[in-house]
Amino acid sequence: MRTRTRPRPTPVLTAIGLLATAAVVSLSGCAASSSATEPTTSPNGAAHFPVTIENCGTPVTITAAPRRNVLVNNDELPNLEALHAVDRIVGITAPLAPDLYAKQTYRDLARLHVLSTKQTSTGGSVVSQESLLGAKPDLVIAPANAVDRDALQAAGIPLYTPSAYCTDPGPELSRTATFGRVWSELRTLGTVLGEQALAEDAVQAGRSTLAKQSASTDRGTAAALYVSSGGGVLSPYGGPSMVTPVFHAVGLHNVYADAKQRVFDANVEDIISRDPSTIVLLYSSGTAQDTIDSFRTAPGVSGLSAVRHHRVVALRFPFTDPPSTLSVAGPAELARQLDALG
Repeated sequence: MRTRTRPRPTPVLTAIGLLATAAVVSLSGCAASSSATEPTTSPNGAAHFPVTIENCGTPVTITAAPRRNVLVNNDELPNLEALHAVDRIVGITAPLAPDLYAKQTYRDLARLHVLSTKQTSTGGSVVSQESLLGAKPDLVIAPANAVDRDALQAAGIPLYTPSAYCTDPGPELSRTATFGRVWSELRTLGTVLGEQALAEDAVQAGRSTLAKQSASTDRGTAAALYVSSGGGVLSPYGGPSMVTPVFHAVGLHNVYADAKQRVFDANVEDIISRDPSTIVLLYSSGTAQDTIDSFRTAPGVSGLSAVRHHRVVALRFPFTDPPSTLSVAGPAELARQLDALG
């Protein structure tokens, strides 16, 4: 097995640079739950600022509740929905994928123009400095490798990076993932936005949803794969990915749960040697059937027992990684597809 770590393909566009004239900054590791100095609250529950959190190894101070947020990629959107903060978004870098979010979210964001971007050779996007600053944000939410934190800081704009997108994940995020990462993400973002009470409500709602998901049935083993380069590259998701707890919630065991990488490339022989009884294909565009058909053309996959026994399903990325309220909805969506297999 080759374990070359690669960024996870995102459900929509993967932004690889935000300031067109700035170099990417390498940042230090991030703990599983970004440590935060909780803001005090007034008797009516309003948060007091400033508040400082440690984000991907860097202290970030928020001086006031952010009201103008630019969202690079849409991965954090489900959590912003839970915190009732969609109406604070003033800039996005990608159109919304259909049938993932609340109807009101589509209505709220339909008024926004996607920020001016240039497509890269790897399929990502570069957002121009002019279009970013033109949105006049007081917070940018973006992967660490998509922006220059120092350049944003110089412009007086704080950056919040979801924990899954720290440049160096650190030892904590290299451990086997649990749904605790969703709760941590909600609470940290709630602190940043001054919505701690809503964050706690979302955590309790998520726990209640999972409690209704029975994992009493042992469905055997599975591998979650992303297929790229026309079927030439197969990328399994390891123990640190949210695939592992989503699988566990429906009675599946991730055959790559022992891997310390979140996502990596593997040859088909290695996948065959682990003999997953089910293959779950994660996809970000097209249809589920297109994804399955493309996978079946990949060299060597006919040697997988899951392929021979027709146990291949396709699941949209946001139902697993990165940690969000959609990860909590993932088990029910996956269970529905598994039940259809019989």
